[in-house]
Amino acid sequence: MYKPVLSRFQYTRQHGKRRTYDVTVNLVQKASGVCSYAAWVHFEAEFKGSGLMLPLVANTRDAAVREAQMRIKNDIENLIGVVE
Repeated sequence: MYKPVLSRFQYTRQHGKRRTYDVTVNLVQKASGVCSYAAWVHFEAEFKGSGLMLPLVANTRDAAVREAQMRIKNDIENLIGVVE
């Protein structure tokens, strides 16, 4: 059984144009306990990318949400899979 968690947050890039991006994260924890996620990054309603989605190491939903947010923030900061 899948247990999806949808979360939204904003992140302001510290370099470049220092835009504030709207991020939507869909995280799923499978019955096996493995967590994966998909992310959508927008600026002023324009899709800017989804970052680099790799499997998560965390094995609880709360830790997986924090890990996914940390990874997406890093992707935005370094423009990995995200266009400024």
